[in-house]
Amino acid sequence: MTNKYPQHLKAVDLEKIPENFVITYYASKHKKIITRNGSWTKPTDFMTTGKAFISKNGIVCFIYWDNDAEPDDKGNQWRMAKNPMTIKATQTIEG
Repeated sequence: MTNKYPQHLKAVDLEKIPENFVITYYASKHKKIITRNGSWTKPTDFMTTGKAFISKNGIVCFIYWDNDAEPDDKGNQWRMAKNPMTIKATQTIEG
């Protein structure tokens, strides 16, 4: 059995993902392109990180903490972007 996906699609370079970012992608749920403020880690627990991977169907999947989302009953704000169009670093200004 041969793998139909090229070797370079098997890994995502996680070192290039910024801690805080603006992400834009087509959201199937909303049936439109959306832009969200996101974080690579859960704000209250920096040991809990998002994920980035290539699905077996060749789709780039990016799990991130959605800073714009209303938490669900369990406080979850993790979201999955499929084939994100852009991920741009942002700065967090504290003060």
